[in-house]
Amino acid sequence: MASNEFIGYEDQTVAFRFEVKKRSDRLMNYFLPGFFLTGLALAFFYDTWLIAFSVGSILLLAYYSVKIALPNSSLYQYVLSTVIGIFMAQFIYQMHGLFEMHFFAFIGSAILITYQKWKLQIPILIVVVIHHGLLGYLQNMGISKVYFTQLDYFNLQTFIIHVLLAALIFFICGLWAYQLKKYSEMYIHQTLQMAELLKEAELSVHRKRSADALEEQNKKLKEISWMQSHVIRVPLARIIGLIPLINDVKEDRAEREKMLGFLLSSANELDEVINDITDKTKVVDLEQFN
Repeated sequence: MASNEFIGYEDQTVAFRFEVKKRSDRLMNYFLPGFFLTGLALAFFYDTWLIAFSVGSILLLAYYSVKIALPNSSLYQYVLSTVIGIFMAQFIYQMHGLFEMHFFAFIGSAILITYQKWKLQIPILIVVVIHHGLLGYLQNMGISKVYFTQLDYFNLQTFIIHVLLAALIFFICGLWAYQLKKYSEMYIHQTLQMAELLKEAELSVHRKRSADALEEQNKKLKEISWMQSHVIRVPLARIIGLIPLINDVKEDRAEREKMLGFLLSSANELDEVINDITDKTKVVDLEQFN
């Protein structure tokens, strides 16, 4: 039974994970176009239409092409994490280093929780670290139009604080995803255990009913046995006793007919008893068959 329960648990877990994946994929069909439209909306502020169209289209193409090409692989989910991180970098650039655009990385990190995979936080973390380190360095070198931050200088201390805070948020989101997965698996396991307990309870009730039915049948069989050993004896003993008496009154016709009447009555009584026993036996056999 433990082996069957394990197989059932594995099947239920696989089915649940597939449902989580399908549900999350549906959500991404709303979130990613929403990110693309956000880029178009931001283009109004600094006339960054080319970036909004080109980068946004490439990111959508990268995600959906991998998803379509490898439908049975989870690679597209890691591509999704990378794409969300790059969307953050796009928004920062479009808004010429506006600090608030960094929060899109945290929004994307929260979205990824729906897949219940803590490892999906790794690609977006890598994108944030590379983006902050590389573009912060290029801006500090005096390269124009990097648009990483509106600060005059992005020093090492600020970079470390940004990275640590981002890593902490990604860690918390990853922890939530991990806990959701574990709680889901625990719920499935408990549900299967409850189903097994209900099944055992039903079997126990069935066994009790079978035992009660068997006890009732035994009771009826004992009653039949008593009838066979006692009730039959009365008319049978009367018949046995009448036979010698009939022989003794051979010469007395009236007395002999009287004795024959008693004999016939006892035979009829014996026949009724035998028929009653036969009927009861049929009922018991029928109940046992059912």
